[in-house]
Amino acid sequence: MRWSRVTVVTGRTSCAAYEQTRVSSARIIALPSGGALHLGGSSCAPPLLLLHGVGGGAWSWRPQWDALCASHLLGVWEARGHGAAAQVADAGLADYYADAREALAAIAGDAQRAAIVVGHSMGGLLAIALACDVPASVAGLFLIDPVYATGDGEYGHFSATTGRIAQVLCAPLLRSFERDGRLSRAMSRWIFERSFVDRARMENAWRDQRTQIPIEYPRMLRESFVGPEGFTPRDFADEVAVPTSILQGGAERPRFPRLVDTLRARLGARFSYESIPGGHYLQLDSPRAVNERLERFAASYAPAVMGRQPA
Repeated sequence: MRWSRVTVVTGRTSCAAYEQTRVSSARIIALPSGGALHLGGSSCAPPLLLLHGVGGGAWSWRPQWDALCASHLLGVWEARGHGAAAQVADAGLADYYADAREALAAIAGDAQRAAIVVGHSMGGLLAIALACDVPASVAGLFLIDPVYATGDGEYGHFSATTGRIAQVLCAPLLRSFERDGRLSRAMSRWIFERSFVDRARMENAWRDQRTQIPIEYPRMLRESFVGPEGFTPRDFADEVAVPTSILQGGAERPRFPRLVDTLRARLGARFSYESIPGGHYLQLDSPRAVNERLERFAASYAPAVMGRQPA
């Protein structure tokens, strides 16, 4: 299926702010769900689909776009309400998953072959789910500090009980996000600072992050404490069948050991895990190291990508 290419700036209150955060030289596909896909690069190389995390956007991948656009077909996804995507009143993980699934169909259809899906944080969880639900369109997974959920009462960094307690304690913050108030902006800055090791790179990225509307939707934030509505987590790692690489910033031990252990047992030599210096926004904090590993991963599995046709 071929997708029409339409350059759009939808639902933005400030075109200047949007232009600051978009990636350059991209054609923008308006997805039926309301999401957006920035598409560009060489059609002769394995396609890469890049999925941002909570509070992210196309700007989250600018160093990867700049480094890889000459050698790969790149698709940079934006969830509804972010960047070039359509503005909505509220959104949650199920909405973002629908958007990401359409983005995968678009880039795989454009390239006429399966894509390597690259996911950061929440985007990592979406990437794993896509590899399980539409395996014919996914040739490999490259996950950067992914969040993981198993469906057994735990979601992301919280157990069910801890999540409810955290939601109560953070209620004022959630209300501030609903109003886009000062508290939420200050907290976002505090969290963002701690997602980097390199201060200069953090400040450079903050110029993009601070223009993001929304910083994130209230429903998505509530779901981060108690689990998603309309999206059923399961132990996706037990279903993954494609080569997978996980990069983590800073920590010596995996943040989600069950994810790593299951993938290592299932995939053997087709799985790799590495912790490298940097913060949670590893692709912005240590871009050269991430780009080198991503290029190596894509090159390693290029024959498989070239030979697989999407569903």
